[in-house]
Amino acid sequence: MSDQQLTLNQAPEIDSDLVHGAIQFLNRTLYRSGVKVAVEVSEYVIATFLGGDSSLLASKDPFKTGSLRALAEHPDLQMGAATLNRLVRIGLQVRHLPADLAEELSPSHHRALLTVKNAAHKQHLAREAVQNHWTAQQLEATIAAEKPQDEPHQGRPPQSPVVKWVNALQKTAGQEQFGETMAEAFHKLPKVHQAKVKAELKAVHAEIGAVLKLMKE
Repeated sequence: MSDQQLTLNQAPEIDSDLVHGAIQFLNRTLYRSGVKVAVEVSEYVIATFLGGDSSLLASKDPFKTGSLRALAEHPDLQMGAATLNRLVRIGLQVRHLPADLAEELSPSHHRALLTVKNAAHKQHLAREAVQNHWTAQQLEATIAAEKPQDEPHQGRPPQSPVVKWVNALQKTAGQEQFGETMAEAFHKLPKVHQAKVKAELKAVHAEIGAVLKLMKE
């Protein structure tokens, strides 16, 4: 099956109860880690929204139901559409790799392998990573080195990393009632998770401040 990236397209008919149940399930996975979480999310999304047919993810319109689109864009879902997309794709990838390889690789290794389209070569790289104890960074470097470097670029020129970063911040923080929505979601978290979120936000704030300072120099 192709690792075609999921895209969110307009679709009719939204089952609010289905979406609400999915939000509860997916939000509970946020504070767990590991490949098994990706497998659980992938199996849940495919069974619940795609009738168990994972082949639909290979089409140009894998989010075929309005409910699935509504889930990915819902403000109460504490993961972005890109994260949901990645978890579903990693979960499928795990199912298509031999178990002895899939279980030995970290989520970061699996994320790197998502860019490899050829199934046989994907399995070869996974085996090399396991047998040679590659870090995820080493696997990424190996994959990057295999890509042709002399192909002429087609389409628009690559966007500056700083422009991408600012656009991402604007897209998130520029949403209507962003502050109120985030505060409401924050207060629904258990106290132990609230402290973790605050610490992470402070770290991000400090990083942004450091970038702005460097830009002035």
